[in-house]
Amino acid sequence: MKKVASIFILILFTLLVFCGCKMKESTKHEGNKYSELESAVIMDLKEKIEKGDTEALQEFWNNLENKGTPIIEEIEGDSENALVTFIYKEDYEIDNVVVLIPPFEVEKKLEKLLDTNLWYKTCKMRNDLRFIYDFSVNDPLDGNFHSKILEFDRLNKNKLPAFNGNPYVVMPNAPDNFWTIERDDVPKGKLDEHKYYSEKLDEQRSIKIYTPNGYSKENKPYGYLVLTDGGAYIEFLSAVTVLDNLIADKKIPPMVAVFVETHSRRSIDMTYNDEFSYFLAQELVPWMKNNYNISDNLNEAIMGGTSLGGLNASYVGLKYPDTFGNVLSQSGAYYIKPTETDEDNWLAEQFNSKDKLPMKIYLDIGILESKEMIDSNLYFRDTLIGKGYSVHLEEFKSGHDYLSWGETLAKGLIWLIGTE
Repeated sequence: MKKVASIFILILFTLLVFCGCKMKESTKHEGNKYSELESAVIMDLKEKIEKGDTEALQEFWNNLENKGTPIIEEIEGDSENALVTFIYKEDYEIDNVVVLIPPFEVEKKLEKLLDTNLWYKTCKMRNDLRFIYDFSVNDPLDGNFHSKILEFDRLNKNKLPAFNGNPYVVMPNAPDNFWTIERDDVPKGKLDEHKYYSEKLDEQRSIKIYTPNGYSKENKPYGYLVLTDGGAYIEFLSAVTVLDNLIADKKIPPMVAVFVETHSRRSIDMTYNDEFSYFLAQELVPWMKNNYNISDNLNEAIMGGTSLGGLNASYVGLKYPDTFGNVLSQSGAYYIKPTETDEDNWLAEQFNSKDKLPMKIYLDIGILESKEMIDSNLYFRDTLIGKGYSVHLEEFKSGHDYLSWGETLAKGLIWLIGTE
């Protein structure tokens, strides 16, 4: 199935909002029959076809229909890596197929197996990764991104719920999800939906309010968390389950969370938008304090988001340090600068040019993200540390997608306001 351009662009650059998986079966290489970067499964199939086995290819396709793709094979004597073989089934005559693997900066061209309809590419990859991928069919091989020729891997049984079911891979030694998994024995919080009219934005916004199990206006005031891309946090990152689990395990104190919907205007809202920042800090938070039992203690107030939302969280924190004492930025897009300037790392320099604020800042970044994402986050971290801020940067073994942000949300909350 081909994807529209806007979906993949979101995956690569903005990602609104984005897990559970079924491991692919591993096939161990036997002895030294094949070179390190050859798939034993593919080479065995090739041998059978060359020897005249007319049923081998169909048996191979039938097997993949049941087991799914890609094929993951152990490398003898190497516990840190494995072979991943991507398979494309040709239904009509094509010239080439390229597999796009994060950080999407290198094209990997598939090879056609003899005179068959099977295209394949075997890659040596770390054994602890999670990642999405796509096929580019009849790629012009010019090094540019062509969204209209992208196709999903139809044989992959693991599909992200976002982006119309983008296929993904979880390598055998990737850490299991923990905080995003719902548990029957954990008391559940409550989620209420509101329509909030902002005078500053002159429009109505959908927001959802999480209150923890046992919430009461008679209790000690609760800390609070404001997250943009609210729908994505709830639907794709299991943020409500994360909060329930963290609170039940006494990793964080009970808190109130506000999920703000930003889908239709996110690129405008969250790119140094002073009106949107005002709405969050000067309209929404005061409304919350009038309607919910939340604290005035800055150390218990968190502004957070993913990608552009991480950039926005840091900008709001800088603009309104009297409202938020904590910033939670997940894969923040710090390479983005205002349209009126050519200055790189603009937001980092804004923090550096002002007096240090009473603020803790959590950052995370995936090791499979683009170089500009990683470099800008490292620069932002180093600038803040140089200024004297309390900063933590968490590196996770995935890319710019929803495969890990739910788990790192938990890590960020524990680091910012954890009880231990």
